[in-house]
Amino acid sequence: MNQELVFNFWAIYDAGTGLVYSLAGKAYNLSGSDAEKLALLKKLSATDFITAKRYKVPGRFQVSYLDGTEKHGITLLNTVHDPNAQLFEEMFRNLEAELPPLPDFSGSGYKEIKQKIPDDPLCVITVLYEAETGSVRPIITDEDRKWIAQQEKIRRGI
Repeated sequence: MNQELVFNFWAIYDAGTGLVYSLAGKAYNLSGSDAEKLALLKKLSATDFITAKRYKVPGRFQVSYLDGTEKHGITLLNTVHDPNAQLFEEMFRNLEAELPPLPDFSGSGYKEIKQKIPDDPLCVITVLYEAETGSVRPIITDEDRKWIAQQEKIRRGI
């Protein structure tokens, strides 16, 4: 079976401000077809954010306010699924640095091999909708997306 490193990423969206203020990520080593791996990642995305390490949104992301001020380390929700924004690039590097080395007994002695993230790895990105009460809801299904759209209308007073 095709075993490889795959990833779940989460963008934590603050319902009160309407901004993404934090990211989380987790690496897995899965085998199976790409479809099987993606299905498992999607299933795990609903719960594994609880144990995933959180990271700051990179400082290169910023929001400009009407009064001319800017705040770095936050971003708009539409950035999450924009491949040109590369919101999770730094997280790939962080997760790769945290991967434990693998033992290599192929030679005459013990050696460790640093794990590397493959080019274009499989990953699932999930938005976590954090309500003003502190409750968190992963947005995974079409029903979840309809719910968040309704919540956004309420937040904006539409």
